[in-house]
Amino acid sequence: MRTRRPDTQPGLTGRARVVGRAVGRRDTTLRGMRRGDVLVLDRTDLDRATAQAAIDAGVAAVVNASSSISGRFPTLGAGLLADAGVVHLDRVGVRVLDAVRDGAEVRIHEGRLHAEGSDPLEGRVLDAASVVELQGEARTSMSAHLESLTLHTGEFLRREHRLLLHGAGLPDPSTTMAGRPVVVVGAGHEHRAELRAVRAFVREQRPVVIGVDTGAVVASDVGMPPDVVVVSAPDDDRGLPPAAVLRRASDVVLVEPRGGTAGDTDARLARLGLTPLTLRTAATPEDAALLLAHHRGASAVVGVGMRATLEELLDGDRPGLGSSHLTRLEIGPKLVDAAALPGVYAGRVGLRHVVGVLLVGLLALLAAVLVTPVGQEWAAAGVDVVADLVRTVRESIR
Repeated sequence: MRTRRPDTQPGLTGRARVVGRAVGRRDTTLRGMRRGDVLVLDRTDLDRATAQAAIDAGVAAVVNASSSISGRFPTLGAGLLADAGVVHLDRVGVRVLDAVRDGAEVRIHEGRLHAEGSDPLEGRVLDAASVVELQGEARTSMSAHLESLTLHTGEFLRREHRLLLHGAGLPDPSTTMAGRPVVVVGAGHEHRAELRAVRAFVREQRPVVIGVDTGAVVASDVGMPPDVVVVSAPDDDRGLPPAAVLRRASDVVLVEPRGGTAGDTDARLARLGLTPLTLRTAATPEDAALLLAHHRGASAVVGVGMRATLEELLDGDRPGLGSSHLTRLEIGPKLVDAAALPGVYAGRVGLRHVVGVLLVGLLALLAAVLVTPVGQEWAAAGVDVVADLVRTVRESIR
């Protein structure tokens, strides 16, 4: 039996945007999404990058065919959606990908997804309270995922030990990094807020700025155009940073998968008049940028939008686990997370600070003098002088 049109029923109504399994770890833009849409996807353990992309796109709801929190580990995407107030329905079943037509109007009400031409599909509503409970349970089930981290780390070390330890294969950019601080901007969570937090550091230290994929766009948007742009191989031209951002950079580094190709990304960049430096590696683009800064002599590396905790590294069950783990071990004390930088960097003492301290000191000295008998005599004499001056001015005007 056909259901009534969704807009005649109670609940949240919006246009369905069905992406299925197409949302990958590098697809953080959810192209084609519009504010108020309902994102329909199939992603076990919804990762934070996908959730943040949905929030940035302004979706009204997320419907997941699979379990957004499977219990293997405390994935971060569901919590992000709950904090943003996005309606979240998971465990709807893979049939939702066929039952809901892309662009059709759907309705979510009381844990059910209603679409024209289909029976209601029931799922699990994930609100803030249920997310906290499920994440707590998942933290007790992380042992298997930690074993996965160990396996990924060993495999990456076997394949990329020369790059990791000696920088073998890294390109030589024209931008000088030796002895200079470097800020690497990834396409991660809260990168805009983190960039604003390090604005004083950037203004005073004038570091080299490396933008990774869409992180290059974010850096440009906040007034920190990157000197170096690191790009992966996108599916189409829309996956590249805008031409203006790429052309403004001194160097463009293209990360190609080892044993694979970057497709026709070279040709796309050539159409923009750019000749990229090439790096073939199994490392993620973010880790490639960190290693580039490290092996080219950076005095310090500030990571913006990077995964800093164990839970963040495990989030999404991504193939770059070993890459991120070992890269951070290699860089060691050079790497500072942008979120921690304001707490350890107070900034330089400027002229205005010195002048302010002097003025406060002079005012304190004046106040101390005025409470003494001599100071009071000076004050009375000063008042008489000012009164005589005012009287003289008035008489001259007449």
